[in-house]
Amino acid sequence: MVSKTKGTVLVTGAAKRIGAHVALHLARLGYGIALHYHRSKIEAMSTAQAIYKTGVPCELFCCDLADESQILKLAPQVFKAFPNFNVLINSASIFIPNQFGAGDLSLFKAHWNTNFKAPYILTCEFARLVKSGQVINFVDANVIKYKTKYADYMMTKKALMEFTKMAAVQWGPRIRVNGISPGMILAPVNNQPDDRIKRARKIPLQKIGNARNIMQSVQFLLENDFLTGQIITNDGGESLI
Repeated sequence: MVSKTKGTVLVTGAAKRIGAHVALHLARLGYGIALHYHRSKIEAMSTAQAIYKTGVPCELFCCDLADESQILKLAPQVFKAFPNFNVLINSASIFIPNQFGAGDLSLFKAHWNTNFKAPYILTCEFARLVKSGQVINFVDANVIKYKTKYADYMMTKKALMEFTKMAAVQWGPRIRVNGISPGMILAPVNNQPDDRIKRARKIPLQKIGNARNIMQSVQFLLENDFLTGQIITNDGGESLI
């Protein structure tokens, strides 16, 4: 069954939200899915059930992306289960408001470990294991700005953006590394107010995006073999203002 697929994709944070949409879309395109989750086991199983219906193989991989020892094992586990592992999509992240200078460094460590350290380690392990492949990192449309209510989060995304470009240089031509910077796509988490409609009135396209827009960008990056080190900003023009 695996031999009939286009390869296998490891999608981090694939139990729900954008990660789940991306995993299901790629399954429909013919990729086997290595579905990563941490605490969202019920959601992961539900997403896996939808993927099974497409006819491609799917296995679940539980991993705490804040635990370095677990991260180091994840890519090798996927490669062992799926020898045709050829795409890594780093979509998992945490997003908690804060400002620099907190006396308690727990939020700094949490953002750094999940949003940057985990994609860094996974990409390095992926490059070590596979002969050729692709990496797509999820960044953020506001990464080019400096005023934010999410200081630690945005700092990690800025680091991830630069890592994407440097990795593309280091591992080309056998591995292409690109990124996607989503704008207003899904409702906020962590009980943050959903002000997307109000904010959307101020951006050039004056509308909110949807998961399909992100899936189109993922597919474009996978299929265009002359792109590497690029960040697609899919945000309706929000980053322009």
